[in-house]
Amino acid sequence: MTTTRHATRRASTHRSPEGPDVALAVVLGTLLVGFVLVAAREIGATLGIVEGGRGDSYQLFAVSLTGLVGAVFALAMGASRRTDAATATDDDQRRRFFSTAYVLTYVTAGAIALLVCLVRLGSSTVILRSLAAAFLGTAVAVASAYFGADPVQPPRSTSPRRRAAG
Repeated sequence: MTTTRHATRRASTHRSPEGPDVALAVVLGTLLVGFVLVAAREIGATLGIVEGGRGDSYQLFAVSLTGLVGAVFALAMGASRRTDAATATDDDQRRRFFSTAYVLTYVTAGAIALLVCLVRLGSSTVILRSLAAAFLGTAVAVASAYFGADPVQPPRSTSPRRRAAG
């Protein structure tokens, strides 16, 4: 039985996760669960269900975690899909899984935070307002990138230099 180059490559890409891969997956999963807990606590505090987090260390942790998940969201939205499902390696599949999980979680938490802040703006917590503002900002940036709009450069027809040149 001869082994083709394609069969050898495919067999080598489907390996079991190693120690660093498992550790990274645990860290990414823990951070995502922590973000969900912080967002749920702040939503509950705004709605008067639970007491909001107090203290500088909690606020620093919550804001850092929110920023981290927002950054992963932005990176995941900007990443190109270079491989299709048939040629994806286990690493590609793990990356795609965590990217999807972070995107769905961030969009869900951000949309809920934005809605709750719009309804209960006067009683919303600082962390929840920050999450809503960050979500709105990243949503605008993602939409601009998706539709190819460049907010820095004006359209060609309205450029003063182009009109003066004639």
